[in-house]
Amino acid sequence: MKKFLVIPALLFSLASTSQATYSYGFDFALGLSRITMKGENSDFQEKITPSGNAGLFYLKKIKNRGLFGVEVYVAQIEGRWNYQTPIKDVLGNNIGLSTTEGRQHLTYITFPIYSGITFNNISSYVGIQAGIAASGKRDNTITTSISGIASSENQLGNLSILLPDFGIRAGLILKLSNKLNLHAKYYQGLINIFDKETSLSNFTWRTQQFTVGIRFSIRNTNDCGTCPAWRT
Repeated sequence: MKKFLVIPALLFSLASTSQATYSYGFDFALGLSRITMKGENSDFQEKITPSGNAGLFYLKKIKNRGLFGVEVYVAQIEGRWNYQTPIKDVLGNNIGLSTTEGRQHLTYITFPIYSGITFNNISSYVGIQAGIAASGKRDNTITTSISGIASSENQLGNLSILLPDFGIRAGLILKLSNKLNLHAKYYQGLINIFDKETSLSNFTWRTQQFTVGIRFSIRNTNDCGTCPAWRT
């Protein structure tokens, strides 16, 4: 994890001495997330769930309208799903139904790097994002109904099978003032974060998150503001 922190720390230190146009500060956002689940011949029904993220950003102006950005933030990824399995007797007849309602609570420390372009008060960008799993928890409820008689069981625990995440990050930045921006961003995970070797399963999990929030600049230079909308 220390290796991942070297690049953002270096960029922030360079910003204090460089004459380039730059801006850095805080970013806070709320939105929706989903964890897609495949494998084990199971037909999961995933649901979109409220989530959020918060952290630090650094933006640098590239020529007149370009930008380069790097961030360090904590992303809370929430997932919900359900799965139904018929219960059969020894003759293969359906006698009931087992329904599992599951929730996943994943916390990642993420490191996006991106570049983009600015027009008037709006900037758009695209880049990559890597993440390290900080924690993972599960909250499952299994309801079994046989011949009209139902019973439920709760399963709580930690998810120790999470791998590092990596994917594509894209976003839009709307300048409200030299200190304040509106920031919309989307992340699509590209790799499986479910450790198949440890869990001895064939599950594949991928994360998705869309958030909208506020970006506040604590320092800017040469009317960078919160970048975008530099003066030409």
